[in-house]
Amino acid sequence: FGPFILFNIRCLKLKSTKSMFCFCLSTPVFGVKNKNICIKSLNELNCKKKFIMKPRRAALKVLNTFSMKIEKIEEEVVWEIDFFSRPVIDENGKKLWELIVVDQKENFEHIETVPNNLVNSKELKKRIKILLEKSKKKPKVIKFFRSQMFNMINIALSDLDLIVRPSRRTFSLFNKISEREETIYPKMSGYRPFMRDSDFNETLKKVPQKMPDALRGEKYIFASVSSSELLSMTSNDISFSDFCPIPTNFDKNQSIPGIVIFSERAKSLSGWLDGIELCNVFCDLENKNLILECGLDVQFLFAKFSEQTNSKNGNFEPKFFEKNKKKAQGIHFVAVQSYSEQKDIAGIWTLKS
Repeated sequence: FGPFILFNIRCLKLKSTKSMFCFCLSTPVFGVKNKNICIKSLNELNCKKKFIMKPRRAALKVLNTFSMKIEKIEEEVVWEIDFFSRPVIDENGKKLWELIVVDQKENFEHIETVPNNLVNSKELKKRIKILLEKSKKKPKVIKFFRSQMFNMINIALSDLDLIVRPSRRTFSLFNKISEREETIYPKMSGYRPFMRDSDFNETLKKVPQKMPDALRGEKYIFASVSSSELLSMTSNDISFSDFCPIPTNFDKNQSIPGIVIFSERAKSLSGWLDGIELCNVFCDLENKNLILECGLDVQFLFAKFSEQTNSKNGNFEPKFFEKNKKKAQGIHFVAVQSYSEQKDIAGIWTLKS
């Protein structure tokens, strides 16, 4: 993808391009600095891959929490909604409630205040129906991320012709809430900064679940890709993909870290991953775990760091991954690649911490 300041490089070919994923080995090659990455043919590469841990096979009770998507719906309109109180007290001494609706592509937004005595599923349903009637492009899916509002939103939207999906893959909605918390609410007379929304669950140390068989590949690697190359993939012929919005102030020269999963059943694995609302990947450096987060509050133990990765001179790739995530404003990716001769990319998703 152009010049990177890296030390030792391994590369993977992308479908429909002559570009490659580029990533670092755990130890630098001394005396080699500021090398430009040159394009190599796939048969010249000798990619070293890591084995994913092999937990015991068992009946998967968690599989009923998600479903595999058989095929991708082109140009699917997705709304993301939040119906919740804000860090503002109104003139009656009550919390300010707002309904915020945005679409996934950030082309549509609707924000309205709701009186405190009208916070119920019936009122929410009425307001959503009005929006649907006025909308030129009606959504097929509505997502929400607050577990506290699970029952109310499900009841309100249950008999509408929509797919209601609990998910933390509501990146456009997160951007809009963050924008209002920084620029709108502080200017209101009843603003109470101590009432700003915080996720209590994030302060709790969770025990990740075992990775279901349907979601496991055979091997994986840490990788990085330029933002321009990642954006160019949106038009590529990839079976499953979903991309979060890139901030307008994002440095185009900043590499985006991620993981590439290898599988002999790349397409079906991508279908399963596309159905679990994958939202974040992080390295638990203390416990040497690679964790996948999805849904509202689910964590899967994807892999244990290998001995080489955790060696005294190593521990480089997980730390490098987390360091690069911070530089990339939390943006990272997961890709699934087949073992076929073409090395096709069957699925790719950008995420944001």
